[in-house]
Amino acid sequence: MLNGTPTILVIGAGGLLGRHLLALGAYGPDRAACDVTSARDRTRILETHRPRAVIYCAAQAEVDACEHDAASRDVNALAPAAWAREVELWYVSSNYVFSGPGPHAPHGPTDPLQAYGRQKLEGETGVLAAGGHVVRTGWLFGAGGTNFLSRLPQLLASGPVQAFADSAIQPTWAGDLAALLLSQPRGVTHAVGTEQTTFAGAARCLATLMGLQDRVSDHPGPMGVLPAPRPADARLTPATLPGWSSRMGLLAKGAMLSAEAEG
Repeated sequence: MLNGTPTILVIGAGGLLGRHLLALGAYGPDRAACDVTSARDRTRILETHRPRAVIYCAAQAEVDACEHDAASRDVNALAPAAWAREVELWYVSSNYVFSGPGPHAPHGPTDPLQAYGRQKLEGETGVLAAGGHVVRTGWLFGAGGTNFLSRLPQLLASGPVQAFADSAIQPTWAGDLAALLLSQPRGVTHAVGTEQTTFAGAARCLATLMGLQDRVSDHPGPMGVLPAPRPADARLTPATLPGWSSRMGLLAKGAMLSAEAEG
């Protein structure tokens, strides 16, 4: 913050990535203070705070829900382009703009298979046309998140866990992505962890740290298992962020601290 004015404004500050950005010194209104799809709210927020840049990480990220949620396009595609026409903007996009085979380079051909990927690609196109920047990531996880990787400590503590074992993934710690975003890379950037595994592999690693090695079993998929199609190979290149295994201890510690606070 400079002279009371935030230099970098986070849109989507209440989500997993947004909270990590705030922890590193960025500022962002919560959902109640700013409807990201509202032109009136956009104007008010920009006039009030006058940021030099915006990081847009708001999203309807439930892939299956996007297949029937008409409002998801407003959040994932139309709103980021509208913000980018007002201020220099970094848009957090997804590896789901690709299909297979990977790994996919930043300027490789895109071919989304589901509504979510099509919406994110549309958002990218609008943001880039307005002079903004795109950072694609995948398999984001961190303490307090709601996706499978983020909830693994709680899931393992509750009982046996089945995890997909068929597709290679590149889990990415939300704090590492937040730090990269604050460096404001220009153009189109890929940002994922350097290590590959599967969901089952990540689950077994964390289970070992928690002393629950016998609680993980393989589940075939995700092809043909989930409602919306997923890419057979959504890996990205270059992969430059720290590997997932070095962050598993942070995930377990964060879950333990959260449980203690709630207790």
